[in-house]
Amino acid sequence: MLGIGGNATLLAYIGHDGLIDFQLSERYLNTDKQKRDVIILACYSKRFFGPHLEKANVNPLGWTTHLMCPEAYTLHDAIIGYVNGESNESIRERAAATYTQYQKYRLKAVKGLLVTGW
Repeated sequence: MLGIGGNATLLAYIGHDGLIDFQLSERYLNTDKQKRDVIILACYSKRFFGPHLEKANVNPLGWTTHLMCPEAYTLHDAIIGYVNGESNESIRERAAATYTQYQKYRLKAVKGLLVTGW
């Protein structure tokens, strides 16, 4: 089922982490109290997005702890795991394996870059 009108259960962002460049003064609240899964593939996404999402009732399936090259193949494979009903850790491992394949990094290093949960 595809959620529309604010009814999505998975939200994903992939791209430049603009929050590195500027500060947000707005607060974002989860008004319907529904827990949503999120994937954020951008440099230092846990550090910069985390404070904005702390009270938003989200489940971070995957985000990053350092610089990265956010490309669609990583998101693609994470979403495949999500659609298959895999655990957060399995989704993270799937994304890390794909990122390792294309970026030619060691899997151990990528597992430190792509993390799940708070």
